[in-house]
Amino acid sequence: MQIVMEEEGMDEQAGFRQFRGTIDGLFAASIGLQKRKEHNLETWALFVDLVKAFDTVPRDALFEILRRFGLPDHFVNVVIRLHANASIKVKVGEVESELESSIGVRQGSCKGPVLFLFIMQAAMETMNWPVSKPEFRTRADGVTMGERSYRKRGVSTFELWASLFADDCALFFNSRADLEIGTSYLYNHLRRFGLLVHVGSGNTASKTEAMYFPPPRTLYSTADTSRFNVLNSEGSPIGFIDFTEEFKYLGSIIHHSLTSDADVDKRIKAATATFGALKNIFTNKHVDLKLKGQIYNALCLSILLYGCEVWCLREDLLNRLRSFHHRCVRTMCRISIAHTIRHRISSTSLLNRLGIEPIDTYYYRRILRWAGHVARMPMERSVRKLLTGWVANTRPLGCPSMTWGRTLKKSLQKNDLPTDFVKWRALAMDRDQWRALCGSPFRRSTNPLAVSPTQSAWAVLRNGPSK
Repeated sequence: MQIVMEEEGMDEQAGFRQFRGTIDGLFAASIGLQKRKEHNLETWALFVDLVKAFDTVPRDALFEILRRFGLPDHFVNVVIRLHANASIKVKVGEVESELESSIGVRQGSCKGPVLFLFIMQAAMETMNWPVSKPEFRTRADGVTMGERSYRKRGVSTFELWASLFADDCALFFNSRADLEIGTSYLYNHLRRFGLLVHVGSGNTASKTEAMYFPPPRTLYSTADTSRFNVLNSEGSPIGFIDFTEEFKYLGSIIHHSLTSDADVDKRIKAATATFGALKNIFTNKHVDLKLKGQIYNALCLSILLYGCEVWCLREDLLNRLRSFHHRCVRTMCRISIAHTIRHRISSTSLLNRLGIEPIDTYYYRRILRWAGHVARMPMERSVRKLLTGWVANTRPLGCPSMTWGRTLKKSLQKNDLPTDFVKWRALAMDRDQWRALCGSPFRRSTNPLAVSPTQSAWAVLRNGPSK
C-alpha cells in the first residue's frame, strides 16, 4: 500500500519545510523579477524586516491558531506545557539574572521556527490584499526562454506576489502607488498577529526597504524613489521606508539592474577571505596536494558558488570566477604566474595535481542539477511554473540582457545535452541518470577525506598540518 502525503501550507513559504531551502525562495524572487523585466515591465518590491519576529509571537494567539488549523487538543496541550514556566537567563558581567518568558516561541528549540510558520501562514491567509498582484503565465511543456507573450493554448495563469523564508519576506507590486498602499496594509495587518514591521522614525533608518526595478532601456533615476510614509489604520503616518539600490536577500545580493555583478563581487570577496584564513594550510609544502584540493572544494568553492543557481553570467563575469580559481590553484601548488609563463605550466596540469576541475565545470553542474530538480517538481509549485513561465506583455525589440534561460541553454550545450525543454526534462526525470549526465559532484575514493592513511582534511583543519 502506497501512502501519499499531501503538503500543506503556502507555496510561497520556503523556510523550515521539507525539500525546500533558500535557493527556492531566491529563485522565485530573482526569476520572477527577471521575467517581468524581460517582458518590458517595471516592478516595485518591498523587503520586509520584522522586529524580533520569533520573540514577539503572542503565545495565546499561537495556541488558538494551532487549534484553528485542526491540530488535536492533546498536541496543543503538549505545546502549551513546553512553553509553561519558561525563563530567560541574562548575564551582565558577573551578575546573572533570571526573567520570566511569557511571549515568543522558544529560542534554540527545533520546534520554534515551525511554530512560527503557523503565525505567518495565518497572517497571510487572512489578508484581503488591497492591490492587484503581478500575474504570470505558464505551460507544462513550454520553453525556458523566448515564449510568445500572446500564446493561449495550454496556458494557465498564476500570481507571484511574495517570496517568504520564515520571517524574511519579499513582496512585489506593479506600481509605486500599489507599493505604498500594500505596505501600510501589511503593517496594520501583521500587528494584529503580534508582528511588527520595522519602519524608520526620526533619525532611525528603516530596516524594511523598498526597491525599484526599471524596465529595459530605462534609467533608474527617472523613477520616483523618494521616501514614503507608512500609515496606520486611521490614516496617520507612523513611520517611513526608504529605497535602496541593492538588497541582501537570503544571502545573495539583488541589484536594481537584476544583473549578477554585485552578487559575484560579494561571493569572490567572501571566498577570498576564506582562502586567506586557510593560507597556512594551502601554502604548506607538507600537506598533500590532493588534500588541499579537497579542502578548497569543500570550503572555498562552496562559498564562492552559493546562489549561483540563479546567476545570469555574462562571459566577463565568468572570466572573473576563472581568474580567482586559477589564482587559488597556483597558490596551493606554490607556483607563481611567472613560473607558469617561464616553464609553460598549463592550468590543466595544476588542476590535475590538486584533483579538482575548472570552475566552469562546477558552475554548469550546479545550475543543471538545480534545473533538473525544478523540472521534477509538480506543476503546483510556483518555482516549477516560473521555469517555463512568462508575462503576457510584449517584449521590447532587440537582444535582451543576459537571462537565466540563456544561461541554462549555454550550460546544456556545454554538457552536450539537448536544449529543447521537453527532451532534457525527460532525461531529468530520472534523478540518478541526470546527476550522471551533469557530472559526478565528488570524486569517488575509498575515503574521500583521506588521501593518505595518516592525514585527513578534518585533521588538518583541526590540528594543523603534520610536519
